[in-house]
Amino acid sequence: MVFPWLMKTRASKIAHLKNNYSKITDWPPVTVVFSVFNEEKVIVRKLESIIHSDYPKDKLHVLVGSDNSTDTTNTVIEEYAAKYPFITLIKKTNRNGKLKIINELIDLTTTEHLVFTDANVFFELNTIKALVYNLVEKQAQLVCGNIHKFSPKNEGISDQEIFYMNFENQLKHNESLHYGFCVGVEGGCYAIKKQNFVKVPDGFLMDDFFITLDVISKKGKVLFEPEALCYEDVNDAPMIEFKRKIRISLGNFRNLKYYKYLLFPINKGFGFAFFSHKVLRWFTPFAIVFSLVCSLILTVYYPFFKWISLTYILLILLPVLTILLEKIKLKIPFVNALGHFILMNFALLLGYFKFISASHESAWEPPKRNV
Repeated sequence: MVFPWLMKTRASKIAHLKNNYSKITDWPPVTVVFSVFNEEKVIVRKLESIIHSDYPKDKLHVLVGSDNSTDTTNTVIEEYAAKYPFITLIKKTNRNGKLKIINELIDLTTTEHLVFTDANVFFELNTIKALVYNLVEKQAQLVCGNIHKFSPKNEGISDQEIFYMNFENQLKHNESLHYGFCVGVEGGCYAIKKQNFVKVPDGFLMDDFFITLDVISKKGKVLFEPEALCYEDVNDAPMIEFKRKIRISLGNFRNLKYYKYLLFPINKGFGFAFFSHKVLRWFTPFAIVFSLVCSLILTVYYPFFKWISLTYILLILLPVLTILLEKIKLKIPFVNALGHFILMNFALLLGYFKFISASHESAWEPPKRNV
């Protein structure tokens, strides 16, 4: 918690001015790009949030790639495209995965300013303007949107995930104010200049983080924009989020291997922020396992450590209890939070084992939408 406190302290000394949108009298053309796979539950709300934004409609383009959707997603998008000429649908007849779809869509874009998003991320009226404002007025190369998680049912692990996302947003905002960069944009909502977009190699699941690191490696400015507000449904089910975190962990370790040189010098600048914000967290499960092993060994010499070992074992088993509590819809905030923390660290560990086993996972089924 030292690094978040340090960023908060330093950022508090820097004035944050609200965007003055009147500075831009001629907004540049922008293309909103995203891929979909069986998103019939959210696609109407998604398209409506783009259409009803306050960005000039004659400067707005929407490019959607359907990854062989088999529900009514394509039909819905085609109906909107017939009514709004700035919407274009590209249909695939076989599964490719989000990464390949995005890499193909980028070749079809004709604007310099691009906004990437996900089907279940819904924009506020000025989200697109806020993102583009940073590209134009603040000369940013990459802009991170302010995604707020929501849960209509308020069940399962929703509280923990919402807390975590709010924490991450605040930390990225503070990094942005202090350094002029934040460590990682969210793929659900970010803007980039086309010249700064790099096609992500096959196998890099965390394409948003890969692109962030590429921009920073070229000394580009990566800003967090709090006014680029949007909303995303949270996964309530622990095991669904567990599987998602495994995929994220796998992608993170692939990116770390590829961009490990950005860690140096580790005592200042991006190296310090990268290590403190991301890498240190990724190795937390190894620290937990190491501590457990050490306590078990020490019980041979110091009987007191058997109680510490027992505590560690109970902590490791805690996710089972939280899953049971979720099934009976009972919330005990401290127990749920701690169990969620341990479970997500298990996911990090499994993601690392997938990484060292050279897993070729590149496509996945999107979780059931909670809307």
